[in-house]
Amino acid sequence: MKYRFTIANRLFLGFGLIIITLLVSSILTYTTLQQNKQLNEEVANVYSPSVSHLGDMLQLVNNSKMLIKNWVHIERKSGTPDKKRLRELHTEEFPALVSKIKGIYNNWTPEEQAIFDSLEILIKDTLFAQHKQIMGRLNTFESYDDPMVVFEIFPMVEEGGEVINTTNKALDKVKELTNRLEKKSEQKNKAMFESLDSFQLFIVFSGIIMLLISLAIAIFISRATIRPILRLKDFLLIMTRGVLPDEKMKETNDEIGDMSKALNKYIDGMRRTSSFAIDMGKGEYATDFKPLSEEDTLGNALLGMRDDLKKAAEEEERRKKEDEIRNWSAQGIAKFSDILRQNNDDIEKLSYNIVDNLINYIDAIQGAIYVLSTNEEDEGEQYFEMTAAVAYGRQKMVNRKIELEEGLVGRCAFEKATVYLKEIPEDYVRITSGLGDDNPTVLLLVPLKLNNEIFGVLEIVSFKEFADYQIEFVEKVGENIASTISTVRINQRTAKLLEESRQKGEELASQEEEMRQNMEELQATQEESARRENEMQDTIDAINNTLGNFDMDINGYIISANEQYAELIYKKTGDLVGKEHRTLFDPELNDIEHYNEIWEGLKNGMPSEMEIKYSTQDGDVWLKESYTPAKNIEGEYEKIVTLVMDVTEKRSKDSAIRAYQRELEDQGEIVRDTMEQISNIKEEYDKRLIEIEKEKEVIEEESRVQIESLKMQIKELSGDDE
Repeated sequence: MKYRFTIANRLFLGFGLIIITLLVSSILTYTTLQQNKQLNEEVANVYSPSVSHLGDMLQLVNNSKMLIKNWVHIERKSGTPDKKRLRELHTEEFPALVSKIKGIYNNWTPEEQAIFDSLEILIKDTLFAQHKQIMGRLNTFESYDDPMVVFEIFPMVEEGGEVINTTNKALDKVKELTNRLEKKSEQKNKAMFESLDSFQLFIVFSGIIMLLISLAIAIFISRATIRPILRLKDFLLIMTRGVLPDEKMKETNDEIGDMSKALNKYIDGMRRTSSFAIDMGKGEYATDFKPLSEEDTLGNALLGMRDDLKKAAEEEERRKKEDEIRNWSAQGIAKFSDILRQNNDDIEKLSYNIVDNLINYIDAIQGAIYVLSTNEEDEGEQYFEMTAAVAYGRQKMVNRKIELEEGLVGRCAFEKATVYLKEIPEDYVRITSGLGDDNPTVLLLVPLKLNNEIFGVLEIVSFKEFADYQIEFVEKVGENIASTISTVRINQRTAKLLEESRQKGEELASQEEEMRQNMEELQATQEESARRENEMQDTIDAINNTLGNFDMDINGYIISANEQYAELIYKKTGDLVGKEHRTLFDPELNDIEHYNEIWEGLKNGMPSEMEIKYSTQDGDVWLKESYTPAKNIEGEYEKIVTLVMDVTEKRSKDSAIRAYQRELEDQGEIVRDTMEQISNIKEEYDKRLIEIEKEKEVIEEESRVQIESLKMQIKELSGDDE
């Protein structure tokens, strides 16, 4: 915002500058004195004490150097003054001096503080540590005569030794820090003297400037008031004659400038009002005009008249345009209805005629129709097939298929809504003509929808944007196209269903005959299975009547046993079930390791046998047991089938051992073969029984589905005929 420089402000400015100059002089005088005072205090309270304390530190380090040498070379007795002095230097003088320095340490720069910190660490942790090492080694009179101690300690205090080198480093750091602080003290003193010299020059120049400012203010005030008043008087005299001056009054930032600004604004407003009235007379209602204020009677009246005239003209123009759009849409709908009626038996021909006429009617450049089709060979998979594509009035031979929900076409169909894009991807479509090729600017995708069911998508591209009424027209045409496609497909589907119904009837008769034959084969298979099951049961009964038998699970627990086995070991059948086999005999009377090896083999499907000695109430009984693993329907080993023979007499009669052995081996072989046959027969029987049940279920399900499908198709055909 520009500062308002009124006449009163000019007067205030003149005297204000003089007062400000005096204030500035006073402030600078006070500031200069304060700065000098601060510099003096800083030198007196910080740098001078710091240099003094660092001198003491330098003296302390030198004293420590002398005292440690005396400790090594001169003072052999303990408790001498020099040794006491060195200890006091470590424990009292150095900490006290560090404490004094740290009292003013915070006024130093970080770099100076870092140098002192490193100096303190060097003296305390390194130099004094070396002193303490020497003091500890040479702590008695006799230690001075120890060659090992002398050879170790004496070199440390010689030139080039550890103590001397550390002391020199400490002295260097003290001197470096002292030099820094002395330079700063000199700089502060120099700055203080320079400030006083500058202050003297300022006093002289400020007096000269105050004199010049006073003269300039007097001349400026006298000349900046009279000339503008005379110029304003001349303008007013011209306007009293009804003339609007071409020149403008110079607008200054004072009371006279306010009057000049108001006069210029009034002249401009009258000139705009006159021009606005002339434009309205010519019918130019778009001319921008702003009244001089809300109370401008003439300006507001002209605006009201302009708005009324403009509204009447716009209403007339809108009515004309709406009539043109209605006529255009009605003619288009009638035209495309005729095209749909004439070509409703050929989808491709119908698609071409629709696209060709539509792009011409709405002044587009290219169009295409995608019709929703079904692939009967691929489980009824649906896709969009391009049935027609036209560009610049010529048909494009394109065979394109698009998956559902693929690309913009799929999106349009999925959302069941029109897609209108004003920015098309560069690789979507490219238009080529004799003048070259270019990308279109707009893309319109309209779903062919009837009763919320999608039959396809209509795609149109153009170099110019479509109006809302054009998009609405294309959507109506799309509904008519969808209705026509629906009718064509219903007719095609009806004919196809009639043909399929005839074929299904023939297939059903054939399937019924085939099902009857399958049922006869199933019945014969069941009878054969029952016969083999009876034979197997007879074999098992014969074994139970002649031999002992029991079954175990894969962990060795008895799950069933016959009476022969229970009688051989003097037990009851019910008492045996659920017991572990190895608990029925004494492990000490049998080869338990061989028994465990047999069980490892049984779990892996290896048949085996073993003679086991049982202790009964009537004496010892020897039984020969043959173990055969048996599988379940899933092919896993589920139980152990065991056949038992009493070999007690064989064990008691040595003369008949070999005969019995041969007989037992033969019988065991027969028994194993028999058990294997029984196991194989049972497995085959179980598998065949399962297969028969599955085949039966499949046949029944297929028959049921075929019958239900045929009934639904016949019912659907009956409904369509009605």
